[in-house]
Amino acid sequence: MKRLILPILLGLATAVAASAGQKTADPKQVEKVAMALPEKAPAKPKATRNILVFSKTAGFRHSSIELGTKAIAMMGDKTGAYTVTATEDESFLEPEKLAKFDAVFMLNTTNDCFQPKVADKNNKEQVEAAKKREEELKKSLADFVSSGKGLIGVHSATDTYKNWKEYNQMMGGAFVSHPWHKKVPVKVVDPKSPINAVFDGKDFEITDEIYMFRDDTALSKDRKFLLVMDIEKMDAKDKAGGKRKDGSYPISWINAYGKGRCFYCSLGHREEIFWNPTILQHYLAGIQYALGDLEADATPASK
Repeated sequence: MKRLILPILLGLATAVAASAGQKTADPKQVEKVAMALPEKAPAKPKATRNILVFSKTAGFRHSSIELGTKAIAMMGDKTGAYTVTATEDESFLEPEKLAKFDAVFMLNTTNDCFQPKVADKNNKEQVEAAKKREEELKKSLADFVSSGKGLIGVHSATDTYKNWKEYNQMMGGAFVSHPWHKKVPVKVVDPKSPINAVFDGKDFEITDEIYMFRDDTALSKDRKFLLVMDIEKMDAKDKAGGKRKDGSYPISWINAYGKGRCFYCSLGHREEIFWNPTILQHYLAGIQYALGDLEADATPASK
């Protein structure tokens, strides 16, 4: 069955990427994604859902961005859970444009990526206008989420606007470093959460670049952890890489922001994450939570 729908999925994903001005992902990798996609969504959409996938970078740019954009779009097309509009044009964050979407997906964005380009950085008026524009877009996103919409992020979505308080509260964490880029043990914190259903209550190992977050962010009192790195199963050398005061190294979580819902997973540095069928199903469940289609308890465990 997958082989029959493969050409259709590849075509849809290519159209999304082309319309957003994205580079073309490796066709062989895209085929791996198509073969790994979930057969269906965990929840039936309550309405037609539209997601804005935003992948603009203002710092390091991950090579997995183009493939990740295709993977998320293809997953929505196949399962019928949502439709993607992918862009790196910050004007899509204007309130009137955001209004047609149900969630924004920050896919490996970095740094202050809402800033418009300035033709002459020595021109004070241009610089001030760009800053004003950026603040307007930041407010637009915060208002969008708090009004009852969704925010989704993978990997370096937490290496974005690390000094914007509202964004840190929405996305949940602020990147500090990545001491681990190897196979690590992962603990399923909440086996009963529908977003963790794919793991069937079993811990696992995965290879990716694992983030450590700033001590005042990614706290268990503020959000519901879903997956954490099981540092107690690591050897002394690897344990020593962890510098968090609370000794906690979360990987995936959900939380509320105003009337809105947020889902974040730090996996997504490496291309193969986007053709890992288990992680794709975890992503899909988290996306549907953010969209309001999959009910899940977001109460922090410490509360």
